[in-house]
Amino acid sequence: MKTSRLFALVVSAALIAAGCSSMTPEDKKLAGQVAGGVTGAAIGSLFGGGTGRIVATGAGAVLGTVVGGKVAGQ
Repeated sequence: MKTSRLFALVVSAALIAAGCSSMTPEDKKLAGQVAGGVTGAAIGSLFGGGTGRIVATGAGAVLGTVVGGKVAGQ
């Protein structure tokens, strides 16, 4: 179940990135940040349990947002 949810999120992020060809650089960066944040949160939620899972989800979202913005901004 978790693997299929993660796969769906990664595919969605890839489709969002593919649709960015006509966007301005700022819009691409924002789309990358959103896609990265969602994907990072999904990956983080796979780790830990209880409070640890909440922390991992938040850390994944923050890290994904930063990385997604950097990748999309290039």
